[in-house]
Amino acid sequence: MMSADRPETTLDDESLAMLLDEVSAMATSKRPLISGLEDLDDASMGTIGRAANAVRAGLTGGKSAAESVAAVAGSYQSPIRLAMEVMATTGSTEPIDEAARLIRQTNEERRRVFLASINPILNVIVGATVVFFVMPWILVSLSQAELIKPAFAPSITEICQAFAQDFMLAAIATIVVVGLFSSALAWGLSRSRRGGDVFRDYATFCRWMALQISPTGRTQGSITAIEPGRLIQTAAEAVGPAWSSSWARVIDSVRGGATSQDTLAMPPDTPEPVRRCVLDLVTGRREGDRIAFDLRRLAELYVQKSKRFRSLWTEVLPRAMTWVLMIMMMVILLQAILMPLLKVVGEVAP
Repeated sequence: MMSADRPETTLDDESLAMLLDEVSAMATSKRPLISGLEDLDDASMGTIGRAANAVRAGLTGGKSAAESVAAVAGSYQSPIRLAMEVMATTGSTEPIDEAARLIRQTNEERRRVFLASINPILNVIVGATVVFFVMPWILVSLSQAELIKPAFAPSITEICQAFAQDFMLAAIATIVVVGLFSSALAWGLSRSRRGGDVFRDYATFCRWMALQISPTGRTQGSITAIEPGRLIQTAAEAVGPAWSSSWARVIDSVRGGATSQDTLAMPPDTPEPVRRCVLDLVTGRREGDRIAFDLRRLAELYVQKSKRFRSLWTEVLPRAMTWVLMIMMMVILLQAILMPLLKVVGEVAP
């Protein structure tokens, strides 16, 4: 959620990811954040330079690094604040890298959905235009090609007059076809977002659990540095407010000393592998490295499921609907062209 006191300098998604890459590089090289940001405060850096200046001003004004960086993050304030806090706790830059990856992934999915929606609609508009606005000229050409016209055959002028009278009907028919297709496409894309977001949320939850349990570049002993309740809370907050609220009871149970699956009361739709990893973490039944390894593999699995689900609704379904509509339009055009010819052949055949 964006805060009400958002600063004037707010980065777009790609610039924000680039700034996080710079922060990660500074942390990796053990360079102080203030001096590193001072080098970025250059006119040639554009928005990133102004954002670096705003972050540095926040740091010199007494704000924490997490608050200062999150202040220029727009709608990504919560995950970036968490990433900075986890990095300060674990000493690993993996949370910052994960936040940058999440921003780029969200931006790429938004771009893919836009392309998936615009291309089929353009195809349908072109096809509908051909059917409802080009067909009269096909009829005119066929009328001109008839050397011997029947007594009741319409003239070219009559065909053009009929087309002018039915122009509004043709326009309405085109709008209806495009509208129906757009509605079906919007329904499919909304299904892809809802279904794909579920898998993506589980992937994010598992990743944030893993990077806190066993972060890359950690020092010995950092596995148990974070209390399990706080660890689960951070992972849930990284996913979003809905997850944070649905896992609030679990967090309270963990802090209250719960050590069984029944007393933890995890959300009923939680997959069994995630349940087992959370339970093993709380009870200490397995080593942290092994739990983190399983969580990372689960995150990869849920990412693949999210991609397959989104691909079904954003690529396969629109492509199939486009082909069906195109075939229907081709049939209509062929019927308009061939029916008069077949009628003539039938009249002259013995």
